[in-house]
Amino acid sequence: MPTEIRARDIMVTRVITARPNQTVLEAAKLMRDEDVGSVIVCEGTRPIGIATREDIVSKVVALDKDPKKVLIKDIMNTPLVTCSADEDVINIARTMSKYGYERIPVVDFGKLVGIVSVREIAKVSSEAVEILRERFSITTEGAIEEINSGYCELCGNYSEILHYVNDRWVCDNCKDEAEEI
Repeated sequence: MPTEIRARDIMVTRVITARPNQTVLEAAKLMRDEDVGSVIVCEGTRPIGIATREDIVSKVVALDKDPKKVLIKDIMNTPLVTCSADEDVINIARTMSKYGYERIPVVDFGKLVGIVSVREIAKVSSEAVEILRERFSITTEGAIEEINSGYCELCGNYSEILHYVNDRWVCDNCKDEAEEI
């Protein structure tokens, strides 16, 4: 169920990036200095991967590798899972959950334009719930009975209140007909 909250509404536009040939030490210092948990690895303006603090710990430090000698391209996660600026926050949250990610870069026309993390989603989660609550009338059993507005699935006319009858959203005029179907 879309929330009408898009990535562009919540994304952070100042994204910290690294080049593929930078060392892990350089990337770690950049993350520390910028107080971020990841860097997006870019070739020019095109994002190609992501490297996180967890990657540095598990792929370099825990394996006793020299962070001055390991390149960020050797530990980055690729292919990069991204979303567009028009992506609904619910879809972004589902993608994060599916892959176990805490952040997803926002890319439009091949260019990095922002990043969405669980932090940004958490900030709007109560707003998303409120939007859904305003949009739907929910019964105490949790079943949706009415939707505030939309197009009737039988007559196609716009109505301020739709009713869910026999797996269809219908207006007041078509409610009886939908009950008979």
